[in-house]
Amino acid sequence: MSHSTSERAAERLPAHNVAVVPSQQLNPDRRLRNVLYLAALDATKKFGSLEEQILLLADQFRAHSACFRPLFLPGRDHAEVIREFRDAGIETEMLDLRRFRIATLRRLLAIVRHHAIEIIHWNFYEPIKNPYLWAMTVLAPGVRHYYTDHNSRRTEDLAESRGVKRVLRRSLLRRYDRIFAVSDYVLESTVSAVGSLPGLCRCTHFINTARFAPDPSVRQRLRIELGAARDFVLLVVANLIADKGVDVALRALAELPEDVVLWVVGAGREREPLESLATGLGLGDRVHFLGLQRNVSPFMQAADLFICPSLWGEAAGLVNIEAMACGLPVVASRVGGIPEIVADGETGFLYPPGDHHALARLVRQLHENPQQLAAFSEGARSAAVQHHSPERIVPDQLAWYQD
Repeated sequence: MSHSTSERAAERLPAHNVAVVPSQQLNPDRRLRNVLYLAALDATKKFGSLEEQILLLADQFRAHSACFRPLFLPGRDHAEVIREFRDAGIETEMLDLRRFRIATLRRLLAIVRHHAIEIIHWNFYEPIKNPYLWAMTVLAPGVRHYYTDHNSRRTEDLAESRGVKRVLRRSLLRRYDRIFAVSDYVLESTVSAVGSLPGLCRCTHFINTARFAPDPSVRQRLRIELGAARDFVLLVVANLIADKGVDVALRALAELPEDVVLWVVGAGREREPLESLATGLGLGDRVHFLGLQRNVSPFMQAADLFICPSLWGEAAGLVNIEAMACGLPVVASRVGGIPEIVADGETGFLYPPGDHHALARLVRQLHENPQQLAAFSEGARSAAVQHHSPERIVPDQLAWYQD
């Protein structure tokens, strides 16, 4: 059920350039501030849309003679990744801010001073219990701090804060000049927990809709390579943890015809239990665990239908946008921010989280109705371009960083 994919994965950064936002679309009386963009992401493992958003923004800053410097987590061969980014015209840093060390604080402060940083934008770091945030507040008091909330939620995370806890959390979050919620779901969850905050707003994801796009040649090549030329291919791209509900997709597959197969792209601690479940369900060669891929777009271009079986409240479900841009209809859990992306009955279907019978029924419907599948495919691509292309989103995001 496993395949070696080292030769299929893109070894270098895919092309990511898009048209520079014309200066007239920005307020001519306000300059772009210098930004240090801190993302607790290991860019050596994959090049997904979150990483690409950063590079696209950095391109725009460079074109407008401003500094936007990404800072990622160090990983294996991170020196090579730095070279790849430099070849793409982007200077970046690698520094682990998840554990507090004086030497790391000194390095962070040196970066801020050397590049005259005016805004530090935090991503995937703990928003409150972050010693570097509070240290920089004291050591670089003129620097503004932004925070983007990408966090998915479990049911217990949604309990409303009360009394002193609510007041304290609200007070600490006010340290950020701006807080961006990646969906209405995240925005409403934050307001429910601590009340409205100055600077709290919705921030829509964008993806490179030129890279994530239908490609018949890639589709044909990869399907032949994976022995699925005549199969109906379902695709899951996820971190293999229980909250992602990949087991639900496996149980649904067991109820579907033999020509329906499942590709699972991703890694995590649940891989072995999922492989055991697939064996126990008698799925044999119908499931292919393809591991972590640096570039997932070829698998989306080759599949027939994307499955997002999440059990927790996804902050937004960015992977669904990527799939839709590739012309893949999406069948996803009706949970978290996913319904804001997947239009039920137009670009795919939504079903109750955890209900593998409902998932199987909806997949079967599209498997047996190629006209509906084609209509959803066209609608998915159109929606992704209309609502999540760089041309649509980037001008608004650049405005956040102006004086």
